[in-house]
Amino acid sequence: QRISAVMQSLNHPQARYPSLHIAGTNGKGSVAAMSESILRQAGWKCGLYTSPHLLTIGERIRVGGRQISPRRFADVATRIRQCERSLLRNHALDRRLTYFEFVTACAFLHFAEQAIDVAVIEVGLGGRLDATNIVSSRVCVITGVSHDHQDFLGKTLAKIAAEKAGIIKPGVPVISGCQPQEARRVVRRTARSADAPLVEVDRDCRIRITRERRGRFTIDLKTPHRLYRGLRLSMAGEHQTRNAALAVAAVESLVDFPAQMADIRRGLAEVRWPGRLDEYRARRRTLLEGAHNPEGAGVLAAYLKMRREQEIHLVFGVLGDKDYIKMGRLLFPLVKNIHLAPVASLRTADPTSVAAAHPGYRSRIQIHRNSREALRKAWAECSPAGLVVVTGSLYLVAELLPLVRKATKAV
Repeated sequence: QRISAVMQSLNHPQARYPSLHIAGTNGKGSVAAMSESILRQAGWKCGLYTSPHLLTIGERIRVGGRQISPRRFADVATRIRQCERSLLRNHALDRRLTYFEFVTACAFLHFAEQAIDVAVIEVGLGGRLDATNIVSSRVCVITGVSHDHQDFLGKTLAKIAAEKAGIIKPGVPVISGCQPQEARRVVRRTARSADAPLVEVDRDCRIRITRERRGRFTIDLKTPHRLYRGLRLSMAGEHQTRNAALAVAAVESLVDFPAQMADIRRGLAEVRWPGRLDEYRARRRTLLEGAHNPEGAGVLAAYLKMRREQEIHLVFGVLGDKDYIKMGRLLFPLVKNIHLAPVASLRTADPTSVAAAHPGYRSRIQIHRNSREALRKAWAECSPAGLVVVTGSLYLVAELLPLVRKATKAV
């Protein structure tokens, strides 16, 4: 209601361009980045809205691959705040906008004033009640469903899927990467009731890996519309092969914004998304991964096993509402030393609580006052052949990315 009231007072800027709307537990940002990259390569003026940011808020709002400038953001933000004050005085708002609602409103207004052709919009939380769920979507993507944010979305996969399927609109194509049967049933039922054409990646697409080099894959992809051979993915991890399939299927469904084979090939080969299996040559090889739930931790564990890393030093910080017990069970057996640190958030888990939840690893665990101390100690203990992995939260990655970049050149 709040975001709708603000947009109405500004003459509905979010309705002035079509959107590709992306929900899901994991993979939203990667699919959004791939989709935007393909559309940009095809020559379309594309807006991209994602969250959270790592270093600056401008990362969340991009047009043509470029972040909104601080001056431009200040101008848009001032007008949104003025609009908010007016609506509060007139009792059209029950309270001030949340942080996410406010930044979302800024993005919608900026995109309209930049006269973009199409927007790629990542859901913040859930879908049905998310502030982004007022866009004029031409394609809806649900990357997948797993347990996360249960206090808000529900305790079962079916309930979580229902919240994410809330972005589905009548007649609008849906691309789904959901794998658990109970989640797939919900998405299928919702799409059917909305008369929305449904493409399921695991049913309707075929992915064949043809090459792997340093964790990056080349694939042949068969979608319901086309066969793509030799697609080279710039983003590391086998899970990105499914994300690429989701992005390609989504762009194919944007029939008013066609992309040629060469555009898709370049878009997937050139996309960059920091903080996701993002490796640097710092004081020691350092891998940054924003895995923040068990599914993400499982993807990271699979990646480390696939790379056959022999010596891993883990820097781990997590928010208190995450299932850090399951995350630890997946990651801790793979590593030599575990450096626990708080995340710079009021929601951080206490490192002593994380340690107490994993008594079997006490001899490997060190607790630090802050993340920078933890990273420096991990670097000091790691041999030249080893790997330092920073994970548990994108907030942790954001804290340490400047330090890593200062000490390194990107791989």
